[in-house]
Amino acid sequence: MTRSNTAKAAAPPVLDADDEMNNRLFFRLFQASNIYERQAQRELNFSAIQGAVLGALSREPVDGIGFSDLVEYLVVSRQNLDGVLKRLEKQGYAERVENPTNRRVKMVRLTKAGLRAWDELFENSLRFYRQGTEGIAPEEKAAFVETLGRVGRSLRSIKLREPAPKPKAASKRAPPSK
Repeated sequence: MTRSNTAKAAAPPVLDADDEMNNRLFFRLFQASNIYERQAQRELNFSAIQGAVLGALSREPVDGIGFSDLVEYLVVSRQNLDGVLKRLEKQGYAERVENPTNRRVKMVRLTKAGLRAWDELFENSLRFYRQGTEGIAPEEKAAFVETLGRVGRSLRSIKLREPAPKPKAASKRAPPSK
């Protein structure tokens, strides 16, 4: 097939400097997230989300955390968290129990094996993080943490689409006058 018979690729859009930098920032964030996930799985034998769940549950080791509260804290979907919890339950690290004051609420907590796994994972995670930030000054880390927090807050406020208009309530018409 000759070049004249193939479809020509559309020219890439021309970006101003700020759009170019935003594009690079979010691509680097995407890449770093994927590298982190791969390396965490390879070096720690836990996925990043499994580690985050164990860490969150370690904050309330006795009572646990409500499932919905855990969803909000970790900023994950209910479906994603449910799948991760099923794996952690199968490994004997977490359990779901009834909330003693509200039977409709499921609490999630670490088991004794989960507490031991978290202790080991936490120590290894600190070593992992030290190596992952080697050569980055403490001030740079602090600035990056603040910047990521600001990006996260901005991401929550994005509204590309206008909300759908609410349907108007059926109006009561007066009967036609005679």
